[in-house]
Amino acid sequence: MKSKSGLADAASWWQSVRRAPVNYEQVRKHRRVGLQTQLWIGQDGIFTRTDEHLRDLSVGGAFVESRQVFPIGSLVNLRFSLPVSTQLATCTAIVRNVQPGEGFGVEFLDLSEGNLKLVEGYIAGVLAAME
Repeated sequence: MKSKSGLADAASWWQSVRRAPVNYEQVRKHRRVGLQTQLWIGQDGIFTRTDEHLRDLSVGGAFVESRQVFPIGSLVNLRFSLPVSTQLATCTAIVRNVQPGEGFGVEFLDLSEGNLKLVEGYIAGVLAAME
């Protein structure tokens, strides 16, 4: 059985961890860039064309700055254009987080090999231009 001081120490440690600032650039799996683009968001076969901003676009997903709201866990279909291609990239994505008034974060579930290479190329080009 733990002593009361042991519980207090654990609680103090947990509070310090929760308050510690997180540098997401150090813990993210993929490099990310922003993209203002033509974006189609669909669900159940119905698509809406938007001029939303894909904030934090990566090969794994994106944050969609949008007034549209989808619950966490929702499946959405995305079609978006990249400056490096004349065709729309398409994929199914799952909503992983929601920030009311800002938008929602998605994880790409089935980005094709060709679209993956286009996204990688776009991100590499943007990052190279920033250096």
